[in-house]
Amino acid sequence: MLCDMDSLSKKIQNLGIHDIRNAARFAQNMIVQYEPYQIDIRRATNTDAWGPTPKHLEKVLRNRYQVPLYLLTEYTLKRLVDHVATRPKNLYEKARKDYVNYGSEWRVVLKCLVVIEFLLLNVADGDELNQVRSCLVTHKHLLSREVAQYRVAMSNDGKMEVHERGIRKKCENILQLLDDTQYLKKERRAHAKNNLKIRQQAESSLYNANPIDTSAMSSEYLDSDEGVEEEEPHRRRSQLDQQRRQRRDILRERIKNTEIQRKKQQQQQDLPDLIDFDAEPAQGQEDEDEDEDDDDDEFGDFQAGDDSQAVAAAAPPPKPKQQDLDLLNWDAPVNAQAQTPAQAQAPKQDAFADLFSQSKSLI
Repeated sequence: MLCDMDSLSKKIQNLGIHDIRNAARFAQNMIVQYEPYQIDIRRATNTDAWGPTPKHLEKVLRNRYQVPLYLLTEYTLKRLVDHVATRPKNLYEKARKDYVNYGSEWRVVLKCLVVIEFLLLNVADGDELNQVRSCLVTHKHLLSREVAQYRVAMSNDGKMEVHERGIRKKCENILQLLDDTQYLKKERRAHAKNNLKIRQQAESSLYNANPIDTSAMSSEYLDSDEGVEEEEPHRRRSQLDQQRRQRRDILRERIKNTEIQRKKQQQQQDLPDLIDFDAEPAQGQEDEDEDEDDDDDEFGDFQAGDDSQAVAAAAPPPKPKQQDLDLLNWDAPVNAQAQTPAQAQAPKQDAFADLFSQSKSLI
């Protein structure tokens, strides 16, 4: 019992002003018994220094399936008028303005305008958009007079003029959306595009933060893609994963088509495939090899013929046969060797004569 009291005392000591305000709002909602859509609108248009967050706005828009959209718009306008009015209706509103929300009234006004703009840009086309526009057109004087002439009496940060300009600019934008249908369509398309981009970024960040652990997969699923293809339809795929798979398939098809076209062009031009090592050499290449061999043989024959001619030229001429001498026949004349006139006229030159003469002169 003592431990529970200590923990409760610590929680009370750690409570801040925001926790006290939330407890007071919860008690007020229970006492007044607001509707669920009213609670969501009040939570999106409170006096906190932040918001309305996308989560708060989505909760407001989620009530369109239970409540007509013109009721959502009317209650937002009612809350806007209550905080724009300078003269309180009763003592409760006077206490709220002068004590509870003193210096923070402008936040409620600005947040109400943000909720109205969100409804204009995010509801579906057709009946839902017509409900919101018809309600705003009916109470258009509230935006054009009351809100446009609103003055911030007191602000906690002391920037009253800055807050007045922000409220006036937001009000002018809403009035332009109501008056110009083309501008409304353009803003709705741009807003839808931005929402899609934000959603894709959130999905991609979630996909990258939680990668698929392939180590736990069995080897049979890693070896073949069939098991993966069978299991993938049962899992929830993100849009980014599907786009990546489509890009991979397109890239495979392109590579396959380019390979087929390359082979066709190669067959038409009869060019050798340098990539395919198993392909047989072309007929033209075989003929070129045979021609090169024939050229080598002819060059060999030519070289052999030149060698034989050189050998024949270098070989000494055959000596003429000498007749047998009859040594017993003293009367027979001695037959000298037949000499040609050129040989008879040419004097005999001794290769060693000059050498012998030079050496002799030196001595």
